[in-house]
Amino acid sequence: FLTAFIPRDVKRMYGIPRTMEVLCRCRGLVQAGLFSRASCRYRPRVKLRVGLFCSTSAREPGSTSEEEETSKQFRATMRLVPSSVAVVTASDGTVKRGVTCSSFTSVSLHPPVVSFSMQQPSRMHELLVATKRFAVHVLSEKQVHYSVHFSRPVPSHRDQFDSIPHRLGLANVPLLTDCCAVLQCAAHTVHDVGDHHVWYGKVLHAAVQANETPLLYYARSYRSVGDAAFMRAFETATLGYEEWTHEAHLRMAWNYITAHGREEATPLIKTGISNYIDKNVGKVKNIYNETITLFFIHIVDKAIQKFESRPHLFEEFLVQNPHLMDAQLLSRHYSAGRIWSQQARESWLDPDLEPLP
Repeated sequence: FLTAFIPRDVKRMYGIPRTMEVLCRCRGLVQAGLFSRASCRYRPRVKLRVGLFCSTSAREPGSTSEEEETSKQFRATMRLVPSSVAVVTASDGTVKRGVTCSSFTSVSLHPPVVSFSMQQPSRMHELLVATKRFAVHVLSEKQVHYSVHFSRPVPSHRDQFDSIPHRLGLANVPLLTDCCAVLQCAAHTVHDVGDHHVWYGKVLHAAVQANETPLLYYARSYRSVGDAAFMRAFETATLGYEEWTHEAHLRMAWNYITAHGREEATPLIKTGISNYIDKNVGKVKNIYNETITLFFIHIVDKAIQKFESRPHLFEEFLVQNPHLMDAQLLSRHYSAGRIWSQQARESWLDPDLEPLP
């Protein structure tokens, strides 16, 4: 978009090579207010930020570090925002593709329009440009494997749907089975924003499975709405005492440790249990016990670390670690006199029977 040469004094000042002279033409710089429209001369009163237009080493002091810090904080912020997990599928009748995205959202009700984004470059984007038809699948909490499957890059000749149950919908678009919802769409518009393609689709047909619970992605982990509701009830101490079972203790610890890591999760777990006990005085039979709390934090963390392919949902975690539900687990490591002592309630005590795993 730039159509005239940069003046020599500017090139000398900022070390712009001749190849950049061809790229950086004056019309865009005039529009930016850096040159006069009449003579295209450099205006000393305006500080030239060549980095906005050209790939050079000229930068305002600190600008790069500030941008990097902003980007870092932006990523940290977005990790705090739970999002649904969706798989977008498309086909031209020969090639079928699917891609996982967590940027799916509704845009308009009249007419019904949804949007999603995908990183550039993308073979899926090229297929959508050619076909202008796609389906958006809102995954259920049982379909973490679909999310993982369609997030992996595959060779162009490989059929992503070879082992995935599906049927063909409108315009032969592949439709996954047992999802919370499936929206079959026609392309509305597409825009390039930053490093992503943003697609908008008009919904032609919608199907919902009312008995399925949607899958969420939050703090770099998959969650279910059940987990989100449970943790909210625990942290606000509104969780019913009859629901505060051994399994609930494990679920709480698993959620905190997978989200924050053991070191950061430990004070959150300890504070959460203490607050829950304080707000349920008269209902909770046992007072807070430091040794029991730290014992189960250790056991749960070890179970999480045991597998290279970590489970994405708590239910999967329990299936992989049934020993955690053993009612005798604690008593195999501690005698009753030791674990229920005043010292054990106030501080950590090592096991007196079997050592920690």
